[in-house]
Amino acid sequence: MKNIWIGSFCLILSLSVKAQTDTKQILSSSKADTWVATDDLKRELSVGTQNGEIRKDKYVGIFYFIWQGAHGYDKADKPNADESVKEKKTTDTQSPYDITQLLKENPKNPKYGPIHAFHHWGEPYFGYYLPDDEWIIRKHAQMLSDAQVDVIILDVTNASIYLPQVTKIANIYREMRKEGLSTPSFAFIVNSNPNKTVSRLYENIYKPGLFKDLWFYWKGKPLLLTPPEGLSDDNRDFFNAKHSWAWSKGQKWFGDGKDKWPWLDHTPQNYGWHESKDVPEAISVAIAEHPMSNIGRSFHDGKEPEVKQSDKGFYFNEQWKRALEVDPEFVFVTGWNEWVAMRFDDGRAANFLGNKIEKGETYFVDLYNAEFSRDSEPVKGDFNDNYYYQLVNNIRKFKGSREIPTYTAINKINIDGSFKDWEKVNAVFKDDIGDTLHRDHPGFGRIEKYTNFSGRNDIIESKVASDDNYIYFYVKTNQKLSSYKDKNWMNLWIGLQNQDTNWEGFQYQVNSKVVNDHSTTLNKYSQNKKWVKIDNDIKYKAAEREIEIAVPKKLLSLSEKDFTIDFKWTDNIEPGNPMLWLDQGDAAPNARFKYRYIYKENK
Repeated sequence: MKNIWIGSFCLILSLSVKAQTDTKQILSSSKADTWVATDDLKRELSVGTQNGEIRKDKYVGIFYFIWQGAHGYDKADKPNADESVKEKKTTDTQSPYDITQLLKENPKNPKYGPIHAFHHWGEPYFGYYLPDDEWIIRKHAQMLSDAQVDVIILDVTNASIYLPQVTKIANIYREMRKEGLSTPSFAFIVNSNPNKTVSRLYENIYKPGLFKDLWFYWKGKPLLLTPPEGLSDDNRDFFNAKHSWAWSKGQKWFGDGKDKWPWLDHTPQNYGWHESKDVPEAISVAIAEHPMSNIGRSFHDGKEPEVKQSDKGFYFNEQWKRALEVDPEFVFVTGWNEWVAMRFDDGRAANFLGNKIEKGETYFVDLYNAEFSRDSEPVKGDFNDNYYYQLVNNIRKFKGSREIPTYTAINKINIDGSFKDWEKVNAVFKDDIGDTLHRDHPGFGRIEKYTNFSGRNDIIESKVASDDNYIYFYVKTNQKLSSYKDKNWMNLWIGLQNQDTNWEGFQYQVNSKVVNDHSTTLNKYSQNKKWVKIDNDIKYKAAEREIEIAVPKKLLSLSEKDFTIDFKWTDNIEPGNPMLWLDQGDAAPNARFKYRYIYKENK
């Protein structure tokens, strides 16, 4: 919330932790750092040794927000006593106020909501959600774990700690960890009324040991970002405290940088340090800055261009370039899911979007539109999920990634439905359990609720094997498979490296139409951008939770003994829009990611 003119909320929820030790670096349990992907701009993720081996003691945190809806909808409102998400009033019929849509409707005189009302800069891909939506919490945890984000940074800089939201996140994260999944842990950043806010955090969470298994530790103590005056004699020795705020150059708060962790800084960013000025501890990386500073997503080479290219991530790239050169222990990314900003007209901003403004004219401090916003969470339209994959790629460059295995074993699989011959196959690819959870939760303001009941077959494991004539595919689900007669049932997508014509990297599709209980179809993507059936007698068998398929190499035009294929399983997802892999049915691996199988003849 923006009660303070330049306020911003944040808290850090980290991704794996042991009591009284440093939090271990996040390594996705499904080995997401070995997955490949190409974003909507055709930028490919770097993989394996391109990034170097995993470097221990390198951490990434990201700004994360849990206060949407806690301060009103159509109008700004006082928070509940416990600072939970507010119940909507019958009069909340206008919000969400989407600035992007308002500008499209009336560019010269947009019909903003009331002064101090919260406005969305755009529509999140997952909708105008509320932060206590379990489906959202799980999806965010999955995406951030896949990106190797170690800690999410939740905003409590305006003196509210949102304990109900933190509690719900923590309980869901604990459930996910019990299921064998990776999730964030937590810490907080404080600014307004720091003594009172830190005291509340300490008394409500840290002193009683609430969610201790989720605390983020830094150099042996729970990390807390707070002005020094926020610490008391009772808690000073308990935390590893760092002071975090925006900008460093010429800023009194930053000083010489000792124990300072900016969450935002002009390029080239300064770093904070602890032991020595020559040993960088933390640096910030921002997607953009503020509309008042006129530094947006397109800003690069020292200027904000007149023609915006908000989808390209120019500023994000410059900031990451500096961070990779400095190579600190910790990179603080701004941000993930802020989405809303308060409307002002009090004249306290001298400039807005590069123009001088007067008292009575509208301005927004932190966010405004696609250009002046700092969220890497996917957005509906505009740049979709481009920033998510830019985030993933740069984290891999910073932290390193595991090598993609190469397989040499020749395995002939009998397509007989017994599946016993798969036990010797070691090319195993994991997918998250439980990510077919159904959604049914209220949205922001006039949005009554969001529902999603598309989750059907929960894919948990895939395998690949090959011999001289076939490539064999295996998939396993968490529960009993639905009928093969169902629409968009268990589609298998295959991509080869030496074939240019493709859709999202795939040239072949299996199971577009299943013929019967033992034969299915193979489609090929043609030069006229259509899927064409090339065989309707591909052998497969399905049992209660397992499927095995044999695809002839000759139908894939695969003659080389050594080969590389990318593949993906999807269920109950309408083909044609890769964004649907984020939230519909199930996709293995998640979102645009693909598994890669590399085979080399054992000579």
